[in-house]
Amino acid sequence: VGTGKTMMLDLLCEQARAAGLRVRRQHFYEFMLGLHLQIHGIRKERPVEVVANLLADDVDMLCFDEFQITDVQDASILPRFLEVLFLRGVAIAMTSNTAPQLLYSGGLNRHVHVPAFIDVLSDYCTVLGLGTQAVDYRRKAEAAELDGGLAPATYLCGEEREHLLEGRWLRVRGEGTEVRPCELSLPMGRSFVVDCAAGTACRLTFQELCGVERGEADFLALASRFGVVFLEGVPAFASLEEVDALRRFVKLLDVLYDRKVRVVLSAGAPLDDLFQGIRAQIR
Repeated sequence: VGTGKTMMLDLLCEQARAAGLRVRRQHFYEFMLGLHLQIHGIRKERPVEVVANLLADDVDMLCFDEFQITDVQDASILPRFLEVLFLRGVAIAMTSNTAPQLLYSGGLNRHVHVPAFIDVLSDYCTVLGLGTQAVDYRRKAEAAELDGGLAPATYLCGEEREHLLEGRWLRVRGEGTEVRPCELSLPMGRSFVVDCAAGTACRLTFQELCGVERGEADFLALASRFGVVFLEGVPAFASLEEVDALRRFVKLLDVLYDRKVRVVLSAGAPLDDLFQGIRAQIR
């Protein structure tokens, strides 16, 4: 995390476009949301292959940031989808925080779908690791900003965390700005109501965003509408029983970071200790 993967991917995209290639660069969650919608709309046999071929007609290179497999639907369609793209000569570059062999760990029917996907990656891709001792440049940049007084802390913990979050919320929303519900439109005719919104800022609890069944569509809609998201009540993750909420939390942060949405959150433990309980159980 924070080792420069996204920066290198963006540099690759720029150079490929400069060379005249047709490049599509997307956050992986956003891409998969669109892919599922396209497949749903195909009324032909082998819809996954149909969509893959349509995409191959339009692009020479695909760049995915934050590649991850988190549900069985993705795991079932990705092997054939990517294989068709590779066979059509589409170049694919991906960043991920997970090695291919560890993708979808503990997922439903992993033994059925993931081996085929790993075989596809082995046949067509080269895996480049940045090393176990790589520097987290995001943490270094954040520390420099704080030392220089350029940016307020956005991760709040300790006894005063809710008071501090309330103060920052009042400053960001501004005096006289009305706080009201905001309804966000989602695919398939669904909607997501944010109860506390003011201008381009909103305020939600961890339970509202990660403690219930929400996914990429919800988080992308949130990131498209707001420039600042206040998130309160992030717990210290104590056990593997909370892994579903943790996955949603990670997915949320991935989407918001990719869309350059500022996050101000209050948490029940310092950042380095937030996942300590889960780490202990894994060991």
